[in-house]
Amino acid sequence: MTEQLTDEDMQRLVAQHDAYQARAEAVAAQIEAIQISIFECEHASNTVDALKDAEGAEAFVPIGAGSFIHAKIAKSDRAIINLGAGVAAEMSADAARDCLIDRKEKLTKILEEMNHTLEDLAKRVQAIQIEANKQMQARQADQAYI
Repeated sequence: MTEQLTDEDMQRLVAQHDAYQARAEAVAAQIEAIQISIFECEHASNTVDALKDAEGAEAFVPIGAGSFIHAKIAKSDRAIINLGAGVAAEMSADAARDCLIDRKEKLTKILEEMNHTLEDLAKRVQAIQIEANKQMQARQADQAYI
């Protein structure tokens, strides 16, 4: 049988539960953002490969607000890649693809770590819920005898 917690201990348990729950929600949001980034890297890498030898081909170019214009590809052997912090670099299509693949691999490792963190938080939340349920049942049993 578990030791009965005081009201103060129960409040602390609830606060800890809420903190873990909030952290889990934040981690879940980060996981979603990372998944989107991985998809974008994969999509960009595939596009660089597909367009590498497509000089003169026509493509839709996004201009914002979900709008596109028709354009002809003038240089399909070069690409401009965002390096982060507002810096971009022009490089060969092969180097751009390699850069995107490398970024995707790094993001995938981060995603794995975030998934482990989320699993750990879920276990902690579940353990607190189990303990809180035991405490509530013990209190109800004690009150039944009063």
